[in-house]
Amino acid sequence: MPQQAVRPRSRRCRGLLAAAVLVALWASLVPTAAAAASSSPAPAPSPLTTVTCALAPATVVYGAPVTVSGVVAPAVAGQAVEVVLAGAPAGTALTDASGAYSVAITPPRSGDVVARLVADGTQSEARHLVVKPKVTVTHGTPIPFLSLQYVVKVQPSTYGGAVTAVVVHNGARVATVRAAVRSGRAVLQVPLRGIDKFTVTVSLPAADGLGAGSVASTVRAKVARIATGSSGARVRGLLTALSRLKIRVPYVGTTFNSQCADAVMAFQKAYRLPRTYVVDGDDWRKLDVAKSIKPRYSGPATHIEVDKARQILMVVKNGAVYGLIAVSTGATGNTPEGSFHIQQKHPYTTSGYGGILFRTMGFVGDFAIHGYAPVPPYPASHGCIREPLWVAAWVYDRSFVGEQLYVYH
Repeated sequence: MPQQAVRPRSRRCRGLLAAAVLVALWASLVPTAAAAASSSPAPAPSPLTTVTCALAPATVVYGAPVTVSGVVAPAVAGQAVEVVLAGAPAGTALTDASGAYSVAITPPRSGDVVARLVADGTQSEARHLVVKPKVTVTHGTPIPFLSLQYVVKVQPSTYGGAVTAVVVHNGARVATVRAAVRSGRAVLQVPLRGIDKFTVTVSLPAADGLGAGSVASTVRAKVARIATGSSGARVRGLLTALSRLKIRVPYVGTTFNSQCADAVMAFQKAYRLPRTYVVDGDDWRKLDVAKSIKPRYSGPATHIEVDKARQILMVVKNGAVYGLIAVSTGATGNTPEGSFHIQQKHPYTTSGYGGILFRTMGFVGDFAIHGYAPVPPYPASHGCIREPLWVAAWVYDRSFVGEQLYVYH
């Protein structure tokens, strides 16, 4: 074969051989580079910034400070931390070298509190803060059996809820009263139906961004000796208490006269107390716990009962005592007992023993109920049922001919 035909093919082979050598060399170098890269250490990630938040205390009364504190990590001195309450800025602080911060705020309302790093907005978990309204109360002099005016002041004045007062006496709830708070003030009439110690708890519900609040106070309604000639608020309290027990009183006022003394005598007789006409310690203590007297007979719904043992007369309406008075029956016990009816009524009559009988209601023979003076604490009549003159017309006007009358011992 001629030499010229072989030479070009040899050049092509040599080119292919060189390319193959280069490919093989590259393939051998790639794993080595990859291995070298994998053996190099990776760069460390930047530390995550965190902020903590704590409240001390977490519940306060309006106007009291709260300390908000925590730590920013990583620690860098001088970082600005903003405290946010219910979405509004409340205070700022700078971190110290350890990353700690602390700031005192005076919160105007309740809400969630977060601490936020000013530089990058990193913030803490939310902590709930409760701000209660500030409640103060003032009142006058406590008087047994009268209402005591309580003035309740609330801060902030924007609070628009209601106030409730619960009155506890002798371990039992005796009254609950409510009033609206307007412009930071509410006025309550708190009933003191008893003597001595009362606990009054004033409560406000959560409202207007504030938590529920309350304040308790103790008042003492002191008693005093009362006799004919006494005057003052305690007389009014006494007559109010007697009236609630359906003891008939001439009026409810501040002057204690002989008619008031008759009402006291009716109370002392009805509750088996010493018959003195004077209100003292034992009388006040009985008033503190006394319940209304119940009639002996349930029917008819309207009737009159006279209890000779206690020397009292009861006007009964709808099966309950409507009015109770002191009386005086026969000195010898001769006032007849039993079931009778009012047979006749006369504005005035005369007696065979002399004198005028006022508002007479006869019930059997010559025996009658009538007004007369005197009406002592014991049986003293000739057989009729004597009533104090000032109250005889009241009984007379509420009775009728044919009305049932029970007289018993």
